Amino acid sequence: MNLATTTETFDCAVDHGLAHIVLNRPDRGNPIDGDFCREFNVCMAELGERNDVRSVLISARGRLFSVGGDLSSLVRQGDALPRTIKAWTADLHVAIARMVRMRAPVVAAVHGNVAGGSVSLMAAADIVVMAESARISAAFPKIGFSPDSGSTTTLTRRIGVARAKRFFLLAETLDAETALSLGLVDRVVADDVVQEEAERIAREFADGPTEAYGAIKKLFAQTGDRSFESQLEEEAETLAAISRTADAREGVKAFVDKRKPAFVGR
Repeated sequence: MNLATTTETFDCAVDHGLAHIVLNRPDRGNPIDGDFCREFNVCMAELGERNDVRSVLISARGRLFSVGGDLSSLVRQGDALPRTIKAWTADLHVAIARMVRMRAPVVAAVHGNVAGGSVSLMAAADIVVMAESARISAAFPKIGFSPDSGSTTTLTRRIGVARAKRFFLLAETLDAETALSLGLVDRVVADDVVQEEAERIAREFADGPTEAYGAIKKLFAQTGDRSFESQLEEEAETLAAISRTADAREGVKAFVDKRKPAFVGR
């Protein structure tokens, strides 16, 4: 079943296994605010439970991918700001955790500038495709804030503790080539093909062995929390479980038959 929905902050459509989320407040720089946090959380809860969702593509309309937190909204909170931050992050943090843990691979198409909490949203994707002219900014110290949105984890997993800490402490802005060399993004392409390349990768994932992708994501997500021996056993248990899937059997048979496998996502 296909799905198409429009919220206040983004559009989401599921078509032939690919869920495409498009940030859709270009006039404001696609900010993170209470509406986005709430709607993104609901979206991730639904997509994570849909068997027909086999990959996710996140992109944005307008000149910028996202400016990060909506500072105008934060200023209006006054003394209520700490409560507002806890309310927003209660939704946003759960949503990002669900995105990281969902079986479907997530691809982000980044153009323009991405800043603040949106950097973590980008870094939490499994594959990040970035436009040549795009920039990534650590905006938090510039406004006297510390990071949120899982930034200290998602960036650390990509570029390491020391480099991630330096990025935030020095409030750095990284160009595309620097981000690529650090491993913060996975592909850098010409501005006019960033969307096309990201969608191509997402479509490949949507046609792939979804349960195997989910298992790979889970195994890598927990490597820092387990001993080597525990991880070895987890790999064995996971592989045994995956070997029962229709896609695993199809993949082996297709290899033996010297043909392209036809994966169905289960």
